[in-house]
Formats: sequence, C-alpha cells, structure tokens
Amino acid sequence: MDFLALTSPNIYRILTRSRILASSSSKQEVLEKIGAILPKDLKERANFDSKTYSESARTLGVSILDYFDPHYPALLKEIYDPPPNLFCIGNLSVLDKAYVSVVGTRKISAITFAYSKAIPSFIRSLGCDGLVSGLALGVDAIAMHHALAQGLFVIGVMGTGPETEYPYANKDLYRKMKRSANALILTECPPGFQVRKYAFPKRNRIITGISSSLLIMEAPNKSGALSSASSAISQNREIYVFDHPYQFSNEGGRKLISEGANRVLFPEDQGEETKIFHTNEIIPDRFEEVPGMLAQLGKQRLNGNWIDLGNGFIRSIGNGN
Repeated sequence: MDFLALTSPNIYRILTRSRILASSSSKQEVLEKIGAILPKDLKERANFDSKTYSESARTLGVSILDYFDPHYPALLKEIYDPPPNLFCIGNLSVLDKAYVSVVGTRKISAITFAYSKAIPSFIRSLGCDGLVSGLALGVDAIAMHHALAQGLFVIGVMGTGPETEYPYANKDLYRKMKRSANALILTECPPGFQVRKYAFPKRNRIITGISSSLLIMEAPNKSGALSSASSAISQNREIYVFDHPYQFSNEGGRKLISEGANRVLFPEDQGEETKIFHTNEIIPDRFEEVPGMLAQLGKQRLNGNWIDLGNGFIRSIGNGN
C-alpha cells in the first residue's frame, strides 16, 4: 500500500481516529502503523483507489502533495484532521507564504461589495502575503479577484475533485488562477469525486487551517462562513469581522463580534477620494425640496460622479459630493 491510498474514504476515517499522522515522522512509519490495523479487504480496495487516483492526476496534470512534503503547509499539519494528500493545480511554492482566510455570504450586500477592494490592504496590514478562500460565489470570488489584481498570493480550496470547477459561474476565476504564478488551486478530494453538499463544510477546516487569521466579510445567522468560524476557533486562529450598518445580512458576523471577534472598519478612502452613502441620507425633510434632490441625483449619475451600487447605495467619486 502506498501513501496515496490514505485518501480512500474508509482509510482516512481510520487514519483520523487513530491520530497516526501526528504521531509519525515519515511516510513509511505511517504506512506500517495503518497497515497493521487494516483488514485485508480494505487494503485491497485502498490499493485499487490509489492507482486510479494516480493515473487520473497524471492525465489531468495535477500535482499530489503528501503530508510529509516540504511544501505541505505547517499550520495545516497542526489541525485535528489534516488531509494526508492534497491534489494541487498551480505553483506549489505559493504554499510557503503567510495567509489570511477570507469568507462570507454568497448574497453579498452592496456595501460589502464596495469595501471588498480594501481586503488586500488589510491582509498586508497583518503582515501576510495573500488570502485563502473557497472559490464560492459572492465574497469568496470577489475577494480572490481583488487579491489577484493587487498582486497578492491566492489559494483556492475546492470541495470537489480537481477536475470539477464548481460553481461553473466562477469559470473566469478558475481560468485567471490557472494562468497566474501567484495562485494555487487545491483539494483533498481525489479525481472522480463528485459535488456533494457535505464536502463543502468539511473543506472549510482546510481554508482556515492554512491561515493564521480569518476575515469574515458578511455572514447571516445561517451561513457557511460561520462553519469556517467554528473551524478557526477550534484551530485557535484570530478572527476578524467586517461590520457596517448598511449590511443587510451580517447577523452571524455581529454575533461573533459580541463573542470576542475583532471588529474591522475599513477606511472610507479607497485611493480615489471615494465616499459611500445611502440615498436615504440625502432625502430632504421638506417635500418641496425632493425634485431638486432627484435632479441632483440624475445629474451626478450622468456625470459619472455618483455610481449606483444597488439597493440604494451610492459611491461618490472625486468632486461628486
């Protein structure tokens, strides 16, 4: 039996319960310990799976990184159940950098979208080199696009096999990451592993496990981001939550702040004299002044000074005050 066989689901469960990875100093030692407790039929099945994974990875051009490889993230080794193998697409040296994990809701508020461009600066302020996220719609994809555009290192963690780009709507992000020397896509799921709901919460422990800190941009009460927060807490990671009164679904994030997470307030100025406000703030008290306000709104939009962010939010640029 070789080390790749440990990816087989039945073997992995035994490996996790026995804590053999953490107590061993080499691949050979792990294989000897696990081999001594496995029944014959499981060994045979694992060997068959291992050959399938290896052949598929070779065909796909996917690198296989094992627990004892020098590039395997040191922080990930510290979690309770680290993956024995990672299937990787991209530059493995990216794993040697320092990371902040960034997650949040798929249905992002306009204000969170507007301030997401400050994420790279926040990451640098923590002394880190890049971000890790889950390649989901919403916060994940937006944060990763900004990070790549601003020259940060980016790791995307999949909840599927390496050949399955999910969700398909993020195809442009996958393409951009595969072209970048600063990016890496990885998964613990072997080739042939299909989309399964349980794999995505399980993936979250890897996202936070690679990172020293977690930034939650927006999280309702029922959110996968809170699953990431739970993983981060169990892994003793620092947690930061972006909070703004104009967010419409950050109840889960605010609960984390009340429990001790760090509240993050990004600066108003994003490098181009910008200000974000809601149209409610400019509604006059007197009815007869409303037409003038609407005329100003139309003029500023036409001139490009006010940009509509949706849901009543406006970004004012330059002299459009």
